[in-house]
Amino acid sequence: MAWSDKSHPHRLLLTKQFPLGLEVVPVFRPVMRAVNRIWNSCVWHSRETFRQENRWPTEAELKTKSKSFAAWCELHSQSAQAVVEEYFEAVSAYRKHRENGHLEMNPPGFKPKDHLRTVTWKRQGFDVEGNTLVLKLSRGKEPVKVVLPEGWDVVVLPDGTEVKGVPVEVKVKAVVRRNVENLVLHVTLDLGVMPVHRAGAVSAYDYNSALVARAVSNGRLDLFVCRELLSLVQYRNKIIAGFQEKMGRLKEGSRRWKRCLSAKVRVLKRLDRCIRQMEHTLTKSFAGLDGAEDVAFAVVGNLRGLRCSARTGMKGKKASQKINHMAYDRLAREQRYKNLMRDIETDTWTEKNTSSTCCLCGARNPAWRRYRGLWVCGRCGLVLQADLNGAANLLKQYLFGSCTGRAEPFTFKEVRVWRWDGRHNRFVQVSPRAA
Repeated sequence: MAWSDKSHPHRLLLTKQFPLGLEVVPVFRPVMRAVNRIWNSCVWHSRETFRQENRWPTEAELKTKSKSFAAWCELHSQSAQAVVEEYFEAVSAYRKHRENGHLEMNPPGFKPKDHLRTVTWKRQGFDVEGNTLVLKLSRGKEPVKVVLPEGWDVVVLPDGTEVKGVPVEVKVKAVVRRNVENLVLHVTLDLGVMPVHRAGAVSAYDYNSALVARAVSNGRLDLFVCRELLSLVQYRNKIIAGFQEKMGRLKEGSRRWKRCLSAKVRVLKRLDRCIRQMEHTLTKSFAGLDGAEDVAFAVVGNLRGLRCSARTGMKGKKASQKINHMAYDRLAREQRYKNLMRDIETDTWTEKNTSSTCCLCGARNPAWRRYRGLWVCGRCGLVLQADLNGAANLLKQYLFGSCTGRAEPFTFKEVRVWRWDGRHNRFVQVSPRAA
């Protein structure tokens, strides 16, 4: 996993994973259980504060209270503080969901005593000695040393360039299905500020639930059919609803309820892996096309407030359901860091009037969008897929400030259509008729 840092939009952070093996489980088990005890202590203190004072404690109050626990003295101070920060972030997300009307949400709860929780070491909590990571514990305790393979901090960019990263954060996670299968070390490397092109073509992306349209200033038009991805997300939500209905008829905490819960987690993890793999392949295709066509800037539509407008009745029931299914923000983040690895800058831009304006002549009339997938201009007679028309208007809006009243300065080529190929697990080009 990689992303661009908020402190600098062109700073690239990359997380690499290293399996540790089951033989190191006895070494990390006491540390992970200490982290779990701090989490449960935060849960208990928060619930008592809410019961007595009708408020949630602040992050500073939780840290002050937790410092008196015995589990705090077993960890490095930064690792112990990371647990409190993680819990406070979970509580903040829960409160925000409740404020937005999701009353079915529950606050973060207790974990079993033998639960192996993720341990985090921040930059002050570990040292690097060649190919060895020295993970510090509390004062007076021997640190844990992990030997990594040669070149563990070297990242190869898509153009073949090797970049050496500086580790800034380390996490140890337990892979648990029915029992502990492995421990995985996650090391976040800071690759520094990546250079970006200042001259070149511009591409624009119009995200939709089942389709993603792409328009480039050199005249290229691409349409990615993502119906397989949407069907996976819909199937996942159907599985969740089925399990919730079944668990609602069982007594919470019973043996059958626990078996049903473990089956639900197991099935959802498998589906989530399929969805994330398809999303990564989609955004990798975007970045690959931009890199091959010398694109300097990639523009993504700003979809802030889209889900809110879908809930207010501006769209039909089916359209609102599809809009709320897709993880647009996650797709944009993945596309951003993959473009950054190819020296391409990514920006967001407003989509105002892009779906109700003709990209060829610039005339605006919302009625010319016959239905969700067809645009027929009443002035110039342009017949085009509606999302491709929106992507072309987004490109004009980014370049010229407005898409209305301005003719298209580019001559668009034939539309290329891409669709998911399950045999090779990638998007392949197909004929427009086959799509």
